[in-house]
Amino acid sequence: MFCLDPPLSTVPRGQWFCPTCIFSTGGDFGFDEGEEHSLSSFQARDREFRRRWFQAHPPDQDNASTEDTTDNMYGDICVTEHDVEREFWRLVQSPHETVEIEYGADVHSTTHGR
Repeated sequence: MFCLDPPLSTVPRGQWFCPTCIFSTGGDFGFDEGEEHSLSSFQARDREFRRRWFQAHPPDQDNASTEDTTDNMYGDICVTEHDVEREFWRLVQSPHETVEIEYGADVHSTTHGR
């Protein structure tokens, strides 16, 4: 904590991250490395996350459409692209609810196309 100006003697309470460490360059990007995935294993992980998330946080079914090809069914719960978008913004605006996610980054274009 001595890298800060002024230095801190203790870590602040709550979910606090050192801004110097987060914005630093080099090997530490301010986040943890996740597992290595193939496209199909990452897709399977995503499907399972969405199934579990929306079963625990079902969207309002009044807007469910049976003709939209982007709808996904998780048991008897229909989730549309609009439901996913609404849930994203709900979480962004929530000061108390947190979600840990994995996302694909730093995909080598020489291995997976350009």
